[in-house]
Amino acid sequence: MKITIGIDGKGIDKAIRDTERYQKWVERKSKELVRRLAQHGATYASLEFSRAIYTGENDYKVTVEPKGDNAYIVKATGDSVLFVEFGAGYRYGNGHPEEATFNYGAGTYPEGKGHWKDPKGWWLPREKTGGIATHTYGNPPNAPMYNARKQVVEDIEQIAREVFNS
Repeated sequence: MKITIGIDGKGIDKAIRDTERYQKWVERKSKELVRRLAQHGATYASLEFSRAIYTGENDYKVTVEPKGDNAYIVKATGDSVLFVEFGAGYRYGNGHPEEATFNYGAGTYPEGKGHWKDPKGWWLPREKTGGIATHTYGNPPNAPMYNARKQVVEDIEQIAREVFNS
């Protein structure tokens, strides 16, 4: 958008109108950008959850929820979410880039109880695996939410160009 100012009062009035119109356009496009980034992150996280290595029932649900006027929360819910994100079991449950930040990792759920460090693994009950009792040693951290955040940061310039050039 080009704004020109004439030397008379009409030119200044036109410049003010053009500036106000430009400001509204920037606000509208900024809201669209934030929404698109949140949706992009949710789509990427959902794809990562769907491909995750996990023995139990992967019951994740990824949603985008508005927070305030121009913000969104990308949220993953389900019994499997933390196990898929941070891993489980002594053999595989370490290695998430942010496990120390959030105090997750092998032996942190439920507070070091259970069979997480049993070298023979453990059995998941039928109600957690779709009707078949399943033996497991745990699963590696798949980090779908962490990876989604990294992907949004990587793609922000491309998405901004799409939004502001349309």
